[in-house]
Amino acid sequence: MPTTKKTTTKTAKPAKKVSEKRVAVKSQKKNSGKSCSCKCASKAKLTRVIAKFDAGWGNQLYIRGIGGSLDWQKGVPMQSISEDEWLWEQIVPEGTVSFKVLVNDQNWAIGEDLTVSAGDTVICRPTFL
Repeated sequence: MPTTKKTTTKTAKPAKKVSEKRVAVKSQKKNSGKSCSCKCASKAKLTRVIAKFDAGWGNQLYIRGIGGSLDWQKGVPMQSISEDEWLWEQIVPEGTVSFKVLVNDQNWAIGEDLTVSAGDTVICRPTFL
């Protein structure tokens, strides 16, 4: 009698369903004042500039400078906190921020550049031509 080989066939198991893990990302506002969990958090200081100026209906104050994520080429809009008060705040780890205020990111305040140290608040009263 001829010998026959016995073969077994394996049936494929259905693939395991891999569930997608979703990582929750906390949204952190740029100017929220909350510190991050990195090493720099212990050094981070909330720095504020308050400009007292009535810009008039439809106008916006901007700030330009160096330090604290500011740039001399493009202004950052300041937040209107009352009829004649505008706020810029940023977490600045160390050093100073030099800045100037502009109306509608075009009309520069007259006078010298102003400075604020990391963690401090400065109140200015800009004047314009």
